Amino acid sequence: MTPARGIVHLHSPYSHDACDDDPRPGGAPNEPCLAHLRDALCTTKIDYANLTDHDDTMADEEFTTLFSMRGTDTPIMRGADQIASRIHCADGHTVQVTVGGENDLMPIMLDRHVTGTVSERHAIYNGNDAATSAAYRDAGGLVWVAHTESKDLSTLREVQPDGIEVYNLHANIDPNIREQYLGLDSASAIAGAVEFADTNPGHPEPDLAMLAFLTPNQPAIMKWHALLGEGRHVAITAGSDAHENALPIMLADGERGDSYRRVLRWFGNIALVADPSDVDQVKSALRTGRNFAVFELLGTPDGFDTYVTGGGTTYELGSTVPSAGTPVLHVDIPVVRGLDPSLPLPAIVAKVFWIDRAGVVQQVANVDGQISSNGQVNVNLGAPGAYRVEITMVPRHLGPYLHDLGTEMAEAELPWIYTSPFYVE
Repeated sequence: MTPARGIVHLHSPYSHDACDDDPRPGGAPNEPCLAHLRDALCTTKIDYANLTDHDDTMADEEFTTLFSMRGTDTPIMRGADQIASRIHCADGHTVQVTVGGENDLMPIMLDRHVTGTVSERHAIYNGNDAATSAAYRDAGGLVWVAHTESKDLSTLREVQPDGIEVYNLHANIDPNIREQYLGLDSASAIAGAVEFADTNPGHPEPDLAMLAFLTPNQPAIMKWHALLGEGRHVAITAGSDAHENALPIMLADGERGDSYRRVLRWFGNIALVADPSDVDQVKSALRTGRNFAVFELLGTPDGFDTYVTGGGTTYELGSTVPSAGTPVLHVDIPVVRGLDPSLPLPAIVAKVFWIDRAGVVQQVANVDGQISSNGQVNVNLGAPGAYRVEITMVPRHLGPYLHDLGTEMAEAELPWIYTSPFYVE
């Protein structure tokens, strides 16, 4: 398997609130803002980008318009229909772009618009019931849920999503969402991020601004656990929710705080595939949960792997594993790729959580990456339920780059990797 790095939850000028609420000046797409998005996808080496524009104006447009193809872009076809596009970056890298939407639900990787007139499309894209899920699947898409922190469990049960967000960047920044749905201080995220606007000598590295508000979204994780405890198979992603509309202040590197490049660099969703350029393989990986979310703000993980062996078979992420085969979960604990040996060492810990059929969540492993045997965790999976892996980090290696801010932000334990689950039956 090859890791394909992707963005799942991304807005273009076909969302009404993108580009500082001016996505369509004079009715045409905001070309400078679109150029920022396209350049960011190339600069940050994204392999797949799942656009998720709001129904205003996404539902009003012809489906092929929503790919925003420019220059040397090429279409990706299924028969006579375009299902994706491919950006050809100047350095030879390519990015596959698919279309989806974000309203109450978030269909991703649609093959076409949902069926109906423009007004009927608007109604479907704003739906949040089982019939809406069926319409998205009929259009070739996956049913995803954004902003899980604000969704009722009853809705999640009804729509039976293929996947949900366990982290959403917008939720962590927006004062109202932080307070109402995450139980966090309303103003601290923006206040912390503004500290990175310092341009004086000794200023902190601007790309580390997310350290001011990166924290686990526990309400979303708890709802995920509840669904897994009911025996449902639910993959996860982390949502960038990038619009270029949240932090227009300029930081010391000459970019706005929420530039597409900065946000897309912070974290991504790794789909494990044979061919990262194959749109159907990426879709299959997300559908089956052969994926994990990684906060590359803290560093790119090197050497990470997790799989299950049992009964002479090896099972990849997202697999259903028979308990009769004496299965064992293996986790290869990663290190930070290319870490400068002169920097302080980060503290990396591998955790395994078991959600049993009664919905009880138990932590069955907690292993320090520095002292574990060969950097590996092995857990016997004798009991049915869902098992997920989480890698956390105290990013002390980033402390020196905070300069005048001091090292306090680099002393907190933060999420680095969330995986989709294995299922034991």
